[in-house]
Amino acid sequence: MSPSDTELQLLETIYSKQDGSGAISQRDLAGASGLSLGMTNALLRRFVERGWVKLMHLSGRSLKYILTTEGAEEVLRRSLSYFTRAVRSASLYRDRIDAYVLGLSKAGFRTLVLEGPAELDFLFDYSCARHGLDFVKNPQRASRQVLLASASTIFVIARPIVSHDDACEEGAAGQAAAASAATAAMAATVAGPASATQVLLADILFDCADFLSVKAKAARAPAAT
Repeated sequence: MSPSDTELQLLETIYSKQDGSGAISQRDLAGASGLSLGMTNALLRRFVERGWVKLMHLSGRSLKYILTTEGAEEVLRRSLSYFTRAVRSASLYRDRIDAYVLGLSKAGFRTLVLEGPAELDFLFDYSCARHGLDFVKNPQRASRQVLLASASTIFVIARPIVSHDDACEEGAAGQAAAASAATAAMAATVAGPASATQVLLADILFDCADFLSVKAKAARAPAAT
């Protein structure tokens, strides 16, 4: 999570809590926003210095944190910016995912398995339905083993969406992993039972690895006799 997103997360938490009549401790804010107590303390100091948050003394040492007008405007500005980026990214992701799934369909894949906390599972579900693939999200042990043994299945390993630069840094390692998976699939086809192919979600969304469905199809093709 970027520093900007962390600040927005805490500002939104303060806004959601300020209508109550009781005191709000830093520990309460940390728990509600999912941040550490130390991070919450540092951000609150920053917000007060910037004039985004003011402290209201209720009684004794009881405090309540309130967004100022400037703080509310900052939340609105950042929320609109985040929404704009999210819509733009979703459109880009939709097109890449749809083209990828179409390529899988043409290559002979029949099932796409999405594993991990992906925010974009609905896009995969839609594209799979559109192009005739079965879509499976986080299968359990027995079902997963069956799918792993199927050469017509591809596993997309999802991780939380990060920035393009961070994703591509991971993608450098992911590219080698994808190549190794394709090589392993080819070896399994020649020497023994077929197995599913695996690829990282970042490889699809950010073009970090040159993973093409035709390569996977070639890896699954029977050995020439």
